[in-house]
Amino acid sequence: MGRPTKPVAAATSPRLRTLAAYLRQLKDDTRTTYATLSERTGPPNAPGYRGASTLSQAARGTHLPPLETVLAYARAAGDPGSHSTQRREATALSLWKAAAIEKARPHLAGRGRRTRQVRTPASLGQELTRLRLRAGRPSYSAIEKATKADGHRVSRSTAHLILNGKVLPSREQLSALLKAFDVSVVDAAQWHAVLDRVEDRRRPPEPTRRGRGYACADADPAVQEYLERRERDEEIKRRTGQIHPDETYEDYEERMRERAFQQQTSDDWLYEDCDEPEDEAQRQARAAEQAASEPS
Repeated sequence: MGRPTKPVAAATSPRLRTLAAYLRQLKDDTRTTYATLSERTGPPNAPGYRGASTLSQAARGTHLPPLETVLAYARAAGDPGSHSTQRREATALSLWKAAAIEKARPHLAGRGRRTRQVRTPASLGQELTRLRLRAGRPSYSAIEKATKADGHRVSRSTAHLILNGKVLPSREQLSALLKAFDVSVVDAAQWHAVLDRVEDRRRPPEPTRRGRGYACADADPAVQEYLERRERDEEIKRRTGQIHPDETYEDYEERMRERAFQQQTSDDWLYEDCDEPEDEAQRQARAAEQAASEPS
């Protein structure tokens, strides 16, 4: 039956440990070796083939294995096409997603932008990337497969451009990506409103007929320049640590205003309670004024 598998390291994260334990349990239930499991994944040249060492690494718990490897492991641990195989795949998928989200959690520190703060393709791409991380950080190949199964394929290269803020998605592409990232229908409607707003900002502003103003304040080029400058300032302050991970830009500004107010209050108190001492000339002048005011 081969050498016994080493215990999972104590430093392994809880959800990754659970996934590794489940994979090991599948192997124990089949009472077989990794070589046999590897043979069940198909011939060596087949796309779904996984070698014995690859399957052994997946169950070791030292790192998060690819989703495709985990699913191939679950299929090989029983009769293909049976209901038990479908249950094993579903369980393995659920445990893998939980472990992937756990791994991605450090990248999700702090709050993302509120939807009303997303105004550019770059900021939209950043927020879609956060949704991808919350969904377990599926690979671009997995995104392409999921969107294709949903009926509107988003290729790997297109998904990469969208998530990096290089291009705006179409409404169909956005819908497919949101479904691939397990976004609810209610939240998806908010992101479609965000896409509409970003598209509106990219259109040339149309001045009103009643004067030289603009129909909407956000359409004013000066307002757009201010908002873009504000976004750049926020990015710089986040990189330098001036904005805390759990703060928005508005929270940071409020904290700065409170600090300035406290400093001003402290300075006023010092000036009120600490009068400067008089010098000799000032004392003589004051004595002369008092003498002159006294009746002779």
